[in-house]
Amino acid sequence: MNLRSDDASAPTPLLSRPASFVLILVLLAVIYLHLQGRVWWCQCGRWSPVSLHVNSQHNSQHLLDPYSLSHVLHGILFFGALWPFRHYLGLGLRGAIAATIEIAWEMLENSPIIIQRYREATISLGYTGDSIANSLADITSFVLGFYVARKVGLWYSVAIFFAAEALMLWLMRDNLTLNVLMLLWPIDAVRRWQGGG
Repeated sequence: MNLRSDDASAPTPLLSRPASFVLILVLLAVIYLHLQGRVWWCQCGRWSPVSLHVNSQHNSQHLLDPYSLSHVLHGILFFGALWPFRHYLGLGLRGAIAATIEIAWEMLENSPIIIQRYREATISLGYTGDSIANSLADITSFVLGFYVARKVGLWYSVAIFFAAEALMLWLMRDNLTLNVLMLLWPIDAVRRWQGGG
């Protein structure tokens, strides 16, 4: 079953052109981020595409950083969450729904209220928001995760998810699970451990 109207002439831009819809959302996100004062690239002037130092001024300022893995996991999670609706919603529409949520989060994550929350509740004490290039790379990482989940199936997706979470935990004492936990219910003991205490 698909969700197209019985009237074949009825316009259905979201259903018939999900990629165009997502590109429009990305453009709106870039405009929003620019209006929020986000810089295009790391103000340090270094053109390295990757920054691996999470506790530095470079975190979230270059294309990729360790948190890019979290965005890949977003794609895997959203693909799984929308999988039960596959008989009603085509792949393109499910991808557009997931991308809408991811792009909305990317915008919210760079709003003053969430930036302040990161600074107060997590180990990201000096977090000032993502660069626009990093936000675009985060969205791309999400798309990669969605694509990987589609290609490898459930059990490989579960294995990738737990392996990535364990790797991030080992390398930087943070991962998607702890990030969500600390944003919603900060725990002092976890924050001290993350800070190396």
